[in-house]
Amino acid sequence: MRQGGCKVVVVMVVVLTGTAVIFLETPATHRLLAAVAGPYPHTRYQSRRKHPTTAESSKWLSRLVTFNDTNVLAGLRKYGLLDLPTKEDLRQMSPQQMTMTYHSYIDNINILCHRKFRMGRVGDGGWEVCDDEPYRPGNPCLVYSFGINHDFTFDDDIAKLYGCEVYAFDPSMRESIHRRSQSVHFSQLGIGGEDTYIKRSGWHLMTLQSIMAMLDHTGRTIDVLKMDVEGAEWESLRHMIRSRDLSRVKQLLVEFHFDGEFKTKDMGVAFLDVLVDLHDSGFRKFYAHKNPLKNLKSRTFSIVRTACYEVHYVNINVNNDK
Repeated sequence: MRQGGCKVVVVMVVVLTGTAVIFLETPATHRLLAAVAGPYPHTRYQSRRKHPTTAESSKWLSRLVTFNDTNVLAGLRKYGLLDLPTKEDLRQMSPQQMTMTYHSYIDNINILCHRKFRMGRVGDGGWEVCDDEPYRPGNPCLVYSFGINHDFTFDDDIAKLYGCEVYAFDPSMRESIHRRSQSVHFSQLGIGGEDTYIKRSGWHLMTLQSIMAMLDHTGRTIDVLKMDVEGAEWESLRHMIRSRDLSRVKQLLVEFHFDGEFKTKDMGVAFLDVLVDLHDSGFRKFYAHKNPLKNLKSRTFSIVRTACYEVHYVNINVNNDK
């Protein structure tokens, strides 16, 4: 018999995501299976045909395949990892796999905080603080807040409600060093991966290690470290990891900035290595929020993502000695 112009019909059973799938042997199915198997390891089917784009793959998946999942999210569930691989395995992944894993991992939690309190605005500018022991800000309480943009609502709330001493930093604000209140201090400094002065902007950047030394806080526990620094978080975190300054941070609240697609393996490795190092240092995500002002459509990820994820961590290895 003929089926869709094919002279021969071959029934194939392929196991994908643990589900049996039945295909008709057509050029379309060759493209489909190559799309699923092509850039990804550990899939048995390979084709010598040219791999289609991810967008084409999604169309073939939705048109030809019936998963138990019933939709094209099956591919994201399979290749968008919720648990980060080792750095060795990471380097075996394609840029597409890395992109799917980044958006899957960073947008989902891996520890439960039973009680959270919002400090600051309900919208942009506010952040969640985990109130569970042993992560609850203690007494004395020390908070570092990087990236203010004239919005001190988070800083004011955590100082008032937890009794914290808050040090707020933002090099873009044209305000001199001052004491905003009895407990909130402001400095026109920025966080970075090295101590430097940027001449074109007039910004002074310092590492966390240098700032703590300057404020005579070396060896202190930081109850909450918040960063919304427009991309500078990546180099800053790399230095904090190398210097082990994060070992005494109980909660890390950070907005990650990224344009949505890893175009090369080296690019994916540079970003994902930071997330692997944070996990290996004991940081677990208890809350993640997509900034709605930075929505983006990814060629690889089939649903709308964001260029800015606000990710909230607790440190399960924290030492509560002040």
